[in-house]
Amino acid sequence: MSGDMSDKIDGDKGNRIPKPSRSAQIAMAREIEENLKRVYKASLTEEVPDRFLQLLADLKNRETKS
Repeated sequence: MSGDMSDKIDGDKGNRIPKPSRSAQIAMAREIEENLKRVYKASLTEEVPDRFLQLLADLKNRETKS
């Protein structure tokens, strides 16, 4: 197989799937970027679960006792 990745093979039918146009690639990259930013921003506003806070407190207590 050559190093050219311009087309991919559709495994079900053996047909070549054409590479998306440059504008389509840019649009997909922009959409992925926007989605990643949205997920990251949402994660910043989430509260830390109580169980995790308790585990951190327990770990801190162990360190101070050592």
